Amino acid sequence: MIDPLAVEYPEGVAATLDRIFGYIRLPMLSKHIHEVVLAFTLYQCLFLLGPFFGSFVSSYKTLNERNRLNFDIHVVSQVQCLLILALAFPAFFDPDLQDDHVFAYSPYGGLVYAFAVGYFAWDSYISIRYIKWFGTGFAVHGVASLSVFLLSFRPFLMYYGPIFLYFELSTPFLNVHWFAGHLPAGTFSETAQLANGILLLTTFFSARIVCGFYSVGRLTLDVWAALDKMPLWLPSIVLTSNFSLNCLNVYWFSKMIKAVQRRLNSAKAGTKEPDLLTEEEDVKGHKME
Repeated sequence: MIDPLAVEYPEGVAATLDRIFGYIRLPMLSKHIHEVVLAFTLYQCLFLLGPFFGSFVSSYKTLNERNRLNFDIHVVSQVQCLLILALAFPAFFDPDLQDDHVFAYSPYGGLVYAFAVGYFAWDSYISIRYIKWFGTGFAVHGVASLSVFLLSFRPFLMYYGPIFLYFELSTPFLNVHWFAGHLPAGTFSETAQLANGILLLTTFFSARIVCGFYSVGRLTLDVWAALDKMPLWLPSIVLTSNFSLNCLNVYWFSKMIKAVQRRLNSAKAGTKEPDLLTEEEDVKGHKME
């Protein structure tokens, strides 16, 4: 499939980019670096426009500094997850990626990965800039995710990109959950919040846990069959990262279930459970990606 945002660099620029990215063993990134920059710029502009979007919400100015920052980040996250889901869907049917699950390259697949890399580059920047609030764990998560997605430009495992990016199916509902918990009461009806909670749990379990472990299993078999064609560190990094994320998803899901049980018990007792996730668990909640 073609890349609709592909450009032809001037010959000298193209040669320089080829040398740079060839040297760091990411040769295909030279064809998509402008898309990485475009994605990073888009997300940073949305982040800077956070106060503008917040001006439409009466309680935005009453939020403390950390929650205003979280509001701005969740705006970016909501746009990003919807955009990447739309971009990734056609890649499921890309014939160039079907030919070889391990080493195939596709111009369109490169576009999808470029936007993912642009987002995780932005995410890493934000996590490091505000590390005093989000801690080192979020910064490590962002940098690790960025590193794994960059490896696709060797090329390596580009076929699996849309599969793992569809973990994002639960993110729109996670963001709505955050907004419902921090905007004025009545902004989202109880019915809407209940429906959103059900969709959050359903998509999280099906996309991140069921599909996640199944896809890691398929990926392992594909890599094993081609193990003699790559350095051992390469699949080790990707497989370890993906398996660790899947285990983390199980942990997060168990926390969600316990929170739902607390809410049901509090409802029976006539008290109110403030939120599906606690403030500590929910802060920068888009990290559940």
